[in-house]
Amino acid sequence: MRSESAPQIPEPLAAATEVHTVALPLPAHPARWTYVLLAANVLVWLAMTVFGWDKGLGLSGSENGLVLLVFGAKYGPLIAVGQYWRLLTACFLHIGPLHLLFNSWALYSFGQQLERRYGGWRFIVLYLLAGVAGNVLSYLGSESLSAGASGAIFGLLGASIAYLLTYREQFGDWGRKQLTNMLVVAGYNLVIGMTLGGIDNLGHIGGLVAGLALGWGFCPRYRVLEPGMLGGPFTLVDAYSRRRALLTVIGVAVLLSLLTLLATRAYA
Repeated sequence: MRSESAPQIPEPLAAATEVHTVALPLPAHPARWTYVLLAANVLVWLAMTVFGWDKGLGLSGSENGLVLLVFGAKYGPLIAVGQYWRLLTACFLHIGPLHLLFNSWALYSFGQQLERRYGGWRFIVLYLLAGVAGNVLSYLGSESLSAGASGAIFGLLGASIAYLLTYREQFGDWGRKQLTNMLVVAGYNLVIGMTLGGIDNLGHIGGLVAGLALGWGFCPRYRVLEPGMLGGPFTLVDAYSRRRALLTVIGVAVLLSLLTLLATRAYA
């Protein structure tokens, strides 16, 4: 779904004794962070490939476990001894070109759309916190080596679901169809993660749940801005609550800190 094709929210306006309905364009922000994240993922993957190519094994650096550890992959025993930064750095690592390609496509597809609706700072905070949330849940449930932006991307999917749930009535049939599609995508990928080996499904679940929470807290709250004394068109503005957004971030951060502490104590 591209933002240009998104529906417009109808707003009833009273004039004399008649009620008219007009369609107002949704506020849109530039999608810059999506491209920054895409570039970062590709550059890190290239650095791993160059740094760790093993001719004997025929493995690129991104498929070499030692190289992944050096670059900051999630690995429970190392996090437990204080390397908590791995909960973030693992979001920028990918294992092999197909892993990078799939996640890049998903980031491009969901990222542009969501950033245009939520704006830059809400988008990047949501992406990073959802990625960390995925790694925290993976750390809690598994000590194995893992890496990838999948948790963050599931966070974008969760936020998209929260947005469509909020405006399912205003968007009508289009919104309900999009919401159904998002739920099917989330459910399908979680089922695949449970049935196939080598997929960190806990990371997907953690990212999805964090995305749902942050997507609700950050969700645009549209209101109509009426023309001034000189006239002009009615416009739709995003009047989201900064207080609610901040409290949501604090709540998610506190919960992730507690889960991280619980996981670390389990390694003791």
